Amino acid sequence: MKTLHCPNCGTPFVRVAPQTGMMERVLQQLNVVPFRCQLCMNKFRAFHRGAGGRPQAPDRRQYKRLPTSIQAQFLADNRIRSTNRITDISMDGCTLQTTGLPRGTFLGLVLKPDQEDESIRIETAMVCSVHPTSVGLRFLEIPLPDQRRLSQVVLGLLVSQGSQPASNV
Repeated sequence: MKTLHCPNCGTPFVRVAPQTGMMERVLQQLNVVPFRCQLCMNKFRAFHRGAGGRPQAPDRRQYKRLPTSIQAQFLADNRIRSTNRITDISMDGCTLQTTGLPRGTFLGLVLKPDQEDESIRIETAMVCSVHPTSVGLRFLEIPLPDQRRLSQVVLGLLVSQGSQPASNV
């Protein structure tokens, strides 16, 4: 069994990505499957033996959400700052413990991971789902230095939580 690595950054933390378009459906018949790197966000295709069926990820997310507890301060368009906790995170979004934000709201976030000296700034995030005690956010704009710091946090979570790299069967 050979471990699949991202061709961009070399990490083994990759995940099957949802198919987009006719070309990816045709390539799947040839066992060529789209993957998404969980750290650098690179999407690539790779041969995956036995993929002629349905190798799709169990959910529609391209990035695995990792349980965590990170302090986050947000600034919504009404300019009110609030400090809350993030309960899970990925390179693409997070779950924020808060209420009162309707779906479609845009906001900025400042994350303060315990192990990081510097905060991580998410310029723009959008509320995509609303739950009784939390909201699901999708990150839309992250400055490159902050994106690098976020990938280090995600890498630490992947390693500490024993996430298994993808394997090429």
